[in-house]
Amino acid sequence: MPQTLRRAGAFAALAAMALTTAAQARPSACASPAEISAVQVSAVQQELTDAALACGPGAVTEFNRFQTVFQKELRKSDATMLSMFKRLNGAAKGNAAYDAYKTRAIAHAEQRRTKPGAHDSFCAAAQIVFDAALAPDKPVLEDFVSGVPVYEDNPVDACQIRVAVTLQGVQAGAAVAPTPRPELPGDPPNPNLFPQ
Repeated sequence: MPQTLRRAGAFAALAAMALTTAAQARPSACASPAEISAVQVSAVQQELTDAALACGPGAVTEFNRFQTVFQKELRKSDATMLSMFKRLNGAAKGNAAYDAYKTRAIAHAEQRRTKPGAHDSFCAAAQIVFDAALAPDKPVLEDFVSGVPVYEDNPVDACQIRVAVTLQGVQAGAAVAPTPRPELPGDPPNPNLFPQ
């Protein structure tokens, strides 16, 4: 009997180690920050694509400039997103999930734009985004799109990282003006530190 108990204990320990190793080998079902950024880039790009299709020749010109200016970053971001879908779903299902997400994102952008009374504000918001993205001081794409709200469901579990996804434009925060620190007891006299 004691030998049977030892064998059962050894088997249980071996099974626990095997399960732990299998769990560690399985890829994470969570998207990384870089993958979430790639989802955000794609969502903004799909919104701007719809704007180019529906907001007139000026939007087409701006969209083409956007694609040209950010070509390298857009390709890298797109590859990251495709890799994420393949990692989470396997190669074949990953390709299908990637295609489905991009198709769904542009369809949802079109649905938001075609709501009664929404076309003009959608196009105006797209123009604000184009203006900010194509400013003379080119922003870093990932940083730029993180400030563009987009209403699109996350295609993956972000594990507490949330993509703010409709095109509302970039909003500047309030101007911040530094104020001098008040004098504290024991401060050495320095009349030129904060001239008034």
